[in-house]
Amino acid sequence: MKKAWVAALALLVATVAFAGTAKTFRATYTATINGIPEGTKEVTVWLPLPASAGPQSVRDVAIESPYKWTRQHDHVYGNDYAVATIANPPEDLRVPVRFTAVRQEVEFGHSYDTKATARDRERELAANKLVTLSPRVRKLADEVTAGKTAPLDQARAIYDYLVVTMKYDKSIPGWGKGDTERACDIKAGNCTDFHSLFISMARAKGIPARFVIGFPLTAKDGMVKGYHCWAEFWLDGKGWIPVDASEASKSSDPKVRAFLFGNLDADRVQFTMGRDLVLKPKTSEPLNYFIYPHAEVAGKPVGAPSIELQFEEVKATAEAPAPAALPSSSR
Repeated sequence: MKKAWVAALALLVATVAFAGTAKTFRATYTATINGIPEGTKEVTVWLPLPASAGPQSVRDVAIESPYKWTRQHDHVYGNDYAVATIANPPEDLRVPVRFTAVRQEVEFGHSYDTKATARDRERELAANKLVTLSPRVRKLADEVTAGKTAPLDQARAIYDYLVVTMKYDKSIPGWGKGDTERACDIKAGNCTDFHSLFISMARAKGIPARFVIGFPLTAKDGMVKGYHCWAEFWLDGKGWIPVDASEASKSSDPKVRAFLFGNLDADRVQFTMGRDLVLKPKTSEPLNYFIYPHAEVAGKPVGAPSIELQFEEVKATAEAPAPAALPSSSR
């Protein structure tokens, strides 16, 4: 018990070191699908959208496209997305989505998502297709958390292991799928690989954990060419606690590493949550994760998807004061 209190105190100290902030961003997410087969009569496209969830609120979402899009909402994770069936599509399809987001910094002392049903927790303890619970994952989780019994201490031990052991490296083919077994093999990858291993190891210790994906909002020129993801684990009496092990691994600053366990900066936007996602209408297979557009013709995936996000921060003024804090979520 004493160790758990010490861990919690360390989190609060890290939180104090980074004063809580809220930021407003105007952004355009551009989804592109190149190489739709020439002569295609009809293609169905699924498009992820940013949603109000936890520490962020989203408004003024506008899909700038001549096609008819139907908005859908996933009641499992709260994900929003749009679907269109397009007749005689162009070979290269480009769809901009404009929106405004207010993002709060997440602090360990103030969880924004504090409720989870028994079904929610059970779902986030089960393996996914690539987020495995193999014998070696369970063995590694046991070794890394040896001597620790409190879930907070175990989660911190797993996080520290990843930050020190995993290497952020996109030079080796196979990165970016969020494949736990590959992460165990080569101990390298991008944010999906880091956090898939975190989720697998947490689940192996009986700690519910889930996957979150969106974009970093840190580029000085306001142009983001790739996604960013993180993870959350469930702590009884506290709620869903965020971790960003891949970002922490890039820093040698102990304060940054401490902060990114249990806290998140406001310089990011969340799009979707979860793995092996089942959409409406159903895709040919559940989506590994959902940040890229997805296109199918006659039940078969087509085209090469790509994404980018352009953003600008909206500074508070006397006429437009800083946004108020968001209430905790009961989603």
